[in-house]
Amino acid sequence: MTSRFRRLLLTTTAGTLLLMLVGLYTAYKGAGLTCEQRWPLCDGWMGLFPANLVSFIEWSHRLLAMLVGFALLGVLYLAWRRQDDRRVKWAVTAAVVLLPSQIILGALTVTEFTALITAAHFFTASLILLCLTAACVWTVEPPSVGGLRTLAILAAVAVPFHLALDGSLFAVPVSVLTGYYALSFLLWGALVAGALWAHGHGLPRARLLFALGSAVTWFDMLVARRKFGLDQTLTDAGAVVVLVLIAGAIWTLSKRSKTGGLAATRAD
Repeated sequence: MTSRFRRLLLTTTAGTLLLMLVGLYTAYKGAGLTCEQRWPLCDGWMGLFPANLVSFIEWSHRLLAMLVGFALLGVLYLAWRRQDDRRVKWAVTAAVVLLPSQIILGALTVTEFTALITAAHFFTASLILLCLTAACVWTVEPPSVGGLRTLAILAAVAVPFHLALDGSLFAVPVSVLTGYYALSFLLWGALVAGALWAHGHGLPRARLLFALGSAVTWFDMLVARRKFGLDQTLTDAGAVVVLVLIAGAIWTLSKRSKTGGLAATRAD
């Protein structure tokens, strides 16, 4: 596996996350409504240039989506030509296969903008990011059990901020909500990585706890969009559940570290 491929994969994954955050900000500002039924054109000169700040936000999202899409195709090419891990190849391939449906759903969020369509758009984007995150995890050396426990502790520290920034406890501006998603997706990615690394260490209980924590974190992000008629207190309960699951993972990994240390001492 070449360092060039690893850098491009990491950059594309970060770009995908940035694209999702810009898309969420665009949705919160209602910028897609500047185009409405004129998609793929918009409201500027000849429908090709932004007419104001709001349409500039929408166009910026489109430009970034194009750049990330081309980068993803480059990652796909290098995945099949320059590295041997089949897991990475198929994870990147799955992300590219999902790309056309994500583009179609993106168009529908402008022309239709229903709760179901926006949920599908968010779900598909999350799947693409999940595939790329898994590919990134498989390209690096997995941490030790102690390192995995440190990852879980850092994730636990992030959970209170994940709870405080979601807007269910107090009203927050759009910029803070975007920050909420930035933090929450990083938390989600850390838990996904923890689940994959725990699997590599043969730790099924830790893997399950990490995986459940990532699933609940994602559901919290879905509810926080306030488009689906769900009680916002679900996000508060979800954060508590995530914290309990991470605490369970920390406890499980601590037991494994102690067991490993005792085994090493006896071997000496």
